[in-house]
Amino acid sequence: MKKALLVLPLLLLAAVTARAAAPPDYSAWQSLLSKYYDPARGMNYKALKANDAAALKQLRGRMSQVDVKALSPKDQLAYWINLYNISVVGIVVDEYPVESIRDISTDPITRLNVFKKPVVAVRGGALSLDDIENVKVREGFKDPRIHFAINCAAESCPPIRPEPYVGARLDQQLDDQTRRFLTGPLGVRMKEDGGELELQVTKLMDWFAEDFERWGGGRVAFLRKYLPPAQQKRIAAAKEIDLEFRDYSWKLNDASR
Repeated sequence: MKKALLVLPLLLLAAVTARAAAPPDYSAWQSLLSKYYDPARGMNYKALKANDAAALKQLRGRMSQVDVKALSPKDQLAYWINLYNISVVGIVVDEYPVESIRDISTDPITRLNVFKKPVVAVRGGALSLDDIENVKVREGFKDPRIHFAINCAAESCPPIRPEPYVGARLDQQLDDQTRRFLTGPLGVRMKEDGGELELQVTKLMDWFAEDFERWGGGRVAFLRKYLPPAQQKRIAAAKEIDLEFRDYSWKLNDASR
């Protein structure tokens, strides 16, 4: 009986250790970002394809072998975000030169099935970009900040963070990424007319309105949390708030042009 009591904690400890495997090595992704990505201009796809297409392919292969279930929850979310961004860059590099990631699609009307094809290799099979975004990330973690972390290779999309996401600093990274976007060139703009305050915001807050309502406390409350104090006060003082959504540019975020 005593032996059993001693063994049980060891088994529990082993189970916890097994579940919390070490996070993946993202150093290759960091190297590619440092060489070819400028958050203000986008990815230099031309130079990346010419010089490091093989390194990107090898990175995608290593990412496909990660046992995601063995990671901690924070590391799992970091993995899915990194995998999405790496995969988008890889898909564009494979087909470059293109004017838009939508040009890689084969559906002639909406030109969005590039996101629906199961072309992202993962352990045990393949997923589409939509699978990663909507199932693994959105429904899996219910955090509206992810909309400012994943990048769809479009000019209007929030920039790729110039460093990999890591579980140990994930909340800090997501908060910072959200704040940077909402206060940056594509962020919130305010216009007052009498007692009405118009907030011009990204189209993402229209397309994914339910995420911000369900998991972010509401779109206006979410925005207010990440804006500077002066803008927070303007929102608090407004008698009426109207959200206006900017047109979305699907032009490629191509820094090589």
